[in-house]
Amino acid sequence: MSMNFTPRSVKLTLVKKNTLSAARKGRPPSELAASHLAIMDAVYALLQEKSVRDLTMEEVAKRARVGKPTLYKWWPTKATLVLAMLCERMAPNLAMRTVLTAEESLRLRVRRLIEVFNGPFGKIVAGLIAAGQSEPAIRQEFFDRLVSPRRTAAIADLQRGKDAGELRSDTEPDLLNDAIFGAIYYRFLLRSGPLTRRFGEELVEQVIRGHRSGNARTRS
Repeated sequence: MSMNFTPRSVKLTLVKKNTLSAARKGRPPSELAASHLAIMDAVYALLQEKSVRDLTMEEVAKRARVGKPTLYKWWPTKATLVLAMLCERMAPNLAMRTVLTAEESLRLRVRRLIEVFNGPFGKIVAGLIAAGQSEPAIRQEFFDRLVSPRRTAAIADLQRGKDAGELRSDTEPDLLNDAIFGAIYYRFLLRSGPLTRRFGEELVEQVIRGHRSGNARTRS
């Protein structure tokens, strides 16, 4: 499965609020949207050249050809700007279909996360996590905006599988989820071994094996 991580035009999710403010000052929405897109492109491009730690707001403003006050009006810190870019550019690659069994959904989530971590966004995510160790606000916002929604959805899928008899009745969906994704983050951040698709498949198999019910459809 190939995935395209190059910058592309996306529907902007953060423009509506800013459009109202801009309209009061006479800026056309099209100009606002163009500036927003240029800023996201600049952040992505610069982070292919340097780390999150070394990125500066001045560089982003210069690359995007906007004023620094524009950046700080929308994103008060560098971390919130980088997170905004990840939410727009990386998060769509983790979107899931719903017509899957709990195990199929889990395997697909694992495969996509590993692909993302091995792609251009991987070092950006690692840089944000590193910055969050000394700045709790960054760590919390990273968890709230990028990790928590996907963790909640994955746990809901596992709960659905439990309720449907796919998983054993004594399965704890949150613990099962964290056992798998915690291992992925461990290998991603500490490089204890290759973070490969095969690793993801074997990890899921090892963890979920003892949680399948007798009614579960085993993987061929």
